[in-house]
Amino acid sequence: MIKGIRLLTMILVIAFFAVACNLPIFNAPEEPGDIAPNLTLTALFDTSMNIPPTVTPAQPTAAQENPPTTAPTTAPTAGLQTEVPTIEPSLVPTATNTSIPPTPEVRQRGGALMKAGYLADAPVMDGTYAEWVDKTNKYAIPHIVWQKTNWKDVADLEGVFAVAWDEDYLYVSVKVTDDVFVQNKSGEMLYLGDSVEILIDANLDGDFFTTSLSADDYQFGISPGNPDKGIDEEVYLWYPTSKKGSKAKVLVSSQFETSPIYRVEVGIPWSMLEITPAKGLHIGFAVSVSDNDKTGENLQQTMISTTATRDFLDPTTWGELVLVK
Repeated sequence: MIKGIRLLTMILVIAFFAVACNLPIFNAPEEPGDIAPNLTLTALFDTSMNIPPTVTPAQPTAAQENPPTTAPTTAPTAGLQTEVPTIEPSLVPTATNTSIPPTPEVRQRGGALMKAGYLADAPVMDGTYAEWVDKTNKYAIPHIVWQKTNWKDVADLEGVFAVAWDEDYLYVSVKVTDDVFVQNKSGEMLYLGDSVEILIDANLDGDFFTTSLSADDYQFGISPGNPDKGIDEEVYLWYPTSKKGSKAKVLVSSQFETSPIYRVEVGIPWSMLEITPAKGLHIGFAVSVSDNDKTGENLQQTMISTTATRDFLDPTTWGELVLVK
């Protein structure tokens, strides 16, 4: 009897617990958003950090994609790009300080290349270069460029000259050996007697290859005068024609030595040539001497020059003068 009661009691207890497990108080809520217990228990082992596979991770912003140009306040996180330094503008190399400077073009006209020495003190205008020739160079005038058949020898006509400069003037002094001195003319016609000619291209760089005359090409005539006939020394400018005439602003003096030598010395103002003188300046340049041995006539019998190719109408034949200091 007792055994039967115990068996019945056990059956009732088992039945009670079986029914109790289906009651709501023992079940987890199934409302949307609730997390199932099994997911909660396995979260520690979930490598997706609970991000559903259908959600796209947020993309980095533009600020995050570009590396910073200033130092970060904290050390950069491992795996991120390190700082890119900002270059100061003054340190950025430019084309002018990194490139090799070009080799300057070396040019020289076909005539002679002459040098003019610098004079710290203005020379005495006495017709001769005696007191300043040791400060510069002296050159011969060796080429017969007009009526060669009329030239006999160096006793008939020969010339040497020197050139110097300072901030105000270009100085030219010429010594001429001439067995018969004739000068009856002045002004525009002075070349029909014994005289000196100076050619200057004042803008050599500007028209280096120009074979015709321009407004910066000068043709000066220098007469030593003729004391026996009351003719004074004179400087006359033939070209440019717009400035044509006697030039009182050109310093001039002459000297007659025991025949057959005469000398002339001139100081041509740089301002007249519209030139600012400086060491290394090149100008077109030539010196020539005209000769007349016929006392009863006015003519240009022959001419000698510093350049064998002298052609008054073509400045490229005149030669060059460089200022040295």
